[in-house]
Amino acid sequence: MQADLRHHPHAPGQVPVRLVELAELFAFCRAVFLETADRYHWAPAESSAAEQDATALPSPDLAIVDRQGETGFRLVAEVVQTFVLAASGHLGGLASMYATGEVHFSPGLLIRAVMENCAHALWVLGDAGDDPEERLARAYLEELNSAKEAQGTAKLMGGSTSGQYREARAWHRLLRRQVQSRFAVSADELGTGQLRGQSLPGLTDSVLWMYDLTAAAGGTIDARGAEGIYGFLSNLTHPTLYPIRQMRVWAHDDTAGHAVAHLQLDVAFSENLARAALATFYNTLTYVTSYFGWPTELNDALTARLDEVIPGFVT
Repeated sequence: MQADLRHHPHAPGQVPVRLVELAELFAFCRAVFLETADRYHWAPAESSAAEQDATALPSPDLAIVDRQGETGFRLVAEVVQTFVLAASGHLGGLASMYATGEVHFSPGLLIRAVMENCAHALWVLGDAGDDPEERLARAYLEELNSAKEAQGTAKLMGGSTSGQYREARAWHRLLRRQVQSRFAVSADELGTGQLRGQSLPGLTDSVLWMYDLTAAAGGTIDARGAEGIYGFLSNLTHPTLYPIRQMRVWAHDDTAGHAVAHLQLDVAFSENLARAALATFYNTLTYVTSYFGWPTELNDALTARLDEVIPGFVT
């Protein structure tokens, strides 16, 4: 299905109904996440995998020198919830764009961001049978990478004498001391980028790992199939000519006396992109809910809504 957007593409009533339905679905996903966080406060339920980790990784962690910020299991939960929060926020952005028909250029960027944030949340949690110490190590690798990035950008923006840089540098050094005392590793060992055999994956590797994880749980797309999807989303994110040109159709305009380019809105294509974001977020929230052992009432409502709008999408 295609619509010519040459004339007033964003006027009321001009946005295809299907895009509005998908926009509402994005918003519903975000609302379910926020309600989940508000209702359960990222606290483990009794007998859950998260409770076992909380027992194995007490918070505060007394093995850490110079404790500041979250430690132990609370650090793991904080890292995971931050990534999923970011993914839900990008879904909110997608809801705004789909509701107004502004779906040509920006959705691919946000869908890629949803995938990457969800992938890193799932990477921190890992497989159900992982050692809690490995889960903690992965959370610290994410924290160290974040602190390193904050330090680097603060220096570039304000210089090495700025207060922002000094604060970021101090926090990075503090984290390194915490990790060294907690895991009994030297500065040289930590400099290798590995901790307890864990290595922070790159953006592509994390997304492909996520798809293999969901494929093992019954998903229909594995890393091999996902590589093309992620590559295309990356092309939409970075300056690449062919995705933009595929949106244009040239026609001769008798009034103007020359060829005119029309942006074509392919609703089916926009829905396929939406499905990629929705599936990623739904799988991640389901995994997180299971790990923490929370009641599935909210997740069940999301399942029902997804299947209502996109029949057979989940069940």
